[in-house]
Amino acid sequence: LDERDFKSDVAKAKWREFMNKYENKVKDYNFGSLLRIDCTGDYSEENTMFVMRTQFYCIEIARNKQGLNDALKQ
Repeated sequence: LDERDFKSDVAKAKWREFMNKYENKVKDYNFGSLLRIDCTGDYSEENTMFVMRTQFYCIEIARNKQGLNDALKQ
């Protein structure tokens, strides 16, 4: 992942519009969560960024669908 896709003003506006659709569907939809930038690595200062919970769910669901988190099951 590229942090600029989450932190730029344009990206923030797009994510905000998307996340607001889930305000009444996802509990604590706009609370913060830590997200691994590279899903093959562990949580570390260099490999972690702070995102909203809805963003975390979106990224992790996509990673699971693509099989990118399969190594974690082992």
